[in-house]
Amino acid sequence: MSASKPKLHRDVTSAGQSNPVTPELQASMSNTQHPPTIGQILKNHSTISAWLNLNKAQKPEVFILLADRLSDAERDALLQTTDIVIDIHGDLIKRLAEVENENKHLRSLSLIDALTGLYNYRFFSKQLEIEMARTRRTLHPCSLMMIDLDNFKLLNDTYGHVEGNKFLVKVTETLSQKVRPTDILCRYGGDEFAVIMPETGLFDAMHIGQRLRESVSRIPWKLDHPVSASIGLAEYDPSTEQGVSEFMDMADRALYKAKKSGKNKICFEAPPQKTVETEPVSQMEREALLKPNSKS
Repeated sequence: MSASKPKLHRDVTSAGQSNPVTPELQASMSNTQHPPTIGQILKNHSTISAWLNLNKAQKPEVFILLADRLSDAERDALLQTTDIVIDIHGDLIKRLAEVENENKHLRSLSLIDALTGLYNYRFFSKQLEIEMARTRRTLHPCSLMMIDLDNFKLLNDTYGHVEGNKFLVKVTETLSQKVRPTDILCRYGGDEFAVIMPETGLFDAMHIGQRLRESVSRIPWKLDHPVSASIGLAEYDPSTEQGVSEFMDMADRALYKAKKSGKNKICFEAPPQKTVETEPVSQMEREALLKPNSKS
């Protein structure tokens, strides 16, 4: 690591206010007659910046910013900050920023499917729970679509997994172009995809599913057997108090029906109906109902 150290300066850009400075920090700033503001730091270092927050009761915190990702509004907000600015001249701060950037990238990878670039099952399950909670709060509809490719195993067995993966990427591109901006397209696993459709009832979901099914059927296919997509649909009913797994099972059952009934079809699963428990009719009540009206 380089022997150079980051320089610390007090920023007084907010109405002349300033933060407390320790003797150590004061000594480090003694050689600077005109300490730069955060705005000047951001201007001079367009890709990285940092400052030290001394308002913590126990110990200061160093904040690392990847300044090239800040919006204009975020940069303007920083001009109101009065914490200690760290001028970037040392390897330590640069390395900290690199690590933070790498961590953000790794966090995003944990939710993204490597092959297709779609959200993966981990994201799907969490987001589905969020949308179901939203439906319970707003009582607006929410539908779930499960898509399974017909004859995909035949492609893998005939041409190998490389060609199979290329076809999955093509399907991803096709589906991404046909779903709405509000739809959440995910790779469920293998050759199966899922689409979470907020604010969407079963009737509209059927129209969307039909559009996706027709689009997949037009993808060029190398085999004599036609490529197609079987689709299962389900609408979430918050009054049934279903959980995530029960809602997913509904869409899975509908998908199973589409596959078993000839493939290249769309089926839906109706939400479970509430049952009302009633007391059985007693013998006395039955006789009273059957007894002729004495006034007739």
